Amino acid sequence: MKLAQAITHIFGRYLPSPFTIAVLLTFLTLLLAWGLTDNQSEGNHLAALLAYWENGIWDSGLLVFAYQMMLILVLGHVLVLSPPVETLVRKLTEYVTNSANAALFVVLPTLLVSYFNWGLGLIFGAILARKVGEHAQTHSIPINYPLIGACGYAGLMVWHGGISGSAPIKVSEEGHLQALMAGMPNSEVLTHLPDTIPTSETIFSQGNLLVFLAVVLVLSFLAFRLGKTTKPLLPKLTVYRFIRENSATEGAERLDSSRVLAVVF
Repeated sequence: MKLAQAITHIFGRYLPSPFTIAVLLTFLTLLLAWGLTDNQSEGNHLAALLAYWENGIWDSGLLVFAYQMMLILVLGHVLVLSPPVETLVRKLTEYVTNSANAALFVVLPTLLVSYFNWGLGLIFGAILARKVGEHAQTHSIPINYPLIGACGYAGLMVWHGGISGSAPIKVSEEGHLQALMAGMPNSEVLTHLPDTIPTSETIFSQGNLLVFLAVVLVLSFLAFRLGKTTKPLLPKLTVYRFIRENSATEGAERLDSSRVLAVVF
């Protein structure tokens, strides 16, 4: 536990948020480009670099891609807070009796869900790990909660080989590879690129499915084994509650909680 606490302290003290990291990397890239490249325009070199950066930010293809990624995350988050998924989470926690099967009942569903949708798997695994910890606390079951938390994020090891993987989905779009490589100086390369790479050759290929199965089996065994060998403790957590509408809705507000509208959508 001392090693885990030391790592937590180091990352908490010296690692900023992902957005801050993105901003810092943007500044670093700008400085490197300013210092290591020649001015290709007649005006100010820094102003030209900022113009390139602006054009890249508002590139239509990148905006479409960013919007797709946001939809995956937002809709996955919404889905994991829905009553059916909440019921599944509560059912899984009922089978927790020790640290070993707690780790197994977190890592296995998280891997399967993440293969379907990385946004869903990201939130599902975190909430499942939390509810398992609360169940263990309520029933006085000692578990290794840091291990359970790690199992909740195991889905990040398989998501890109799954149905919502960014690269295999984008290359399956017609003409995406040619558009991506259009700026290459050697135009002959474009003639050898396929118009599309179907998901049958990436996500649903035999090799990818075998790798996914191997990762699921290895991680499930490893989580179960670590649950047996690591020291369990009784967690101390506050209860996480799924979103609930407590107040009565009137008029158009009823559409916000309409089951029919949600199912149809």
